[in-house]
Amino acid sequence: MPVYKGWNAKILIDGTEVGKVQQVRIDIDHSLEAYFEAGNRSTLQIVEGPMNITGSFKRAWVDTTYLSLISGSGSLSSFDLYIQVWNKPPGQSPSFALGLYVYDCKFSKGTITIPQEGVLTEDYTFIAKSVAVV
Repeated sequence: MPVYKGWNAKILIDGTEVGKVQQVRIDIDHSLEAYFEAGNRSTLQIVEGPMNITGSFKRAWVDTTYLSLISGSGSLSSFDLYIQVWNKPPGQSPSFALGLYVYDCKFSKGTITIPQEGVLTEDYTFIAKSVAVV
C-alpha cells in the first residue's frame, strides 16, 4: 500500500494563485437511492441523484492586496481549489501522486477578519459545482 506524505492546497482565481490552505475537507454526496420493484424486498437498482459537493478549509491565508488587484472588489466570491498529494516511498524523495481540482467554489459560511498585514487566516466552508481528479 502506498504511503502518502505531504500535500499542497492552493486557492486559485482564473488560474492564478491567491492563497494557500493548511487543512482541507471535501465531501461529495451522490444522493444515492435504492429502487425497489413492487412486491420485492431486494434492491433492483441504485439510482444516482444530484451530486452535492461541499467542504471546508482551516487556517487559510489569502493575499488581500493581490486579491483586490485581480477582482477589483477585494472579495473572494468564486474560486477554484487545487490539491496535490505526493507519494513518499521509503528511502526516496516524494513524487507527485494525485491531484484534485475543485471547480467554481463559493463560500457558504465563514467569518472574515482582515488584519493590518493584509493576510487572512480564517476557517471557511464552501459549496462547489464540480470536482475532477487530475
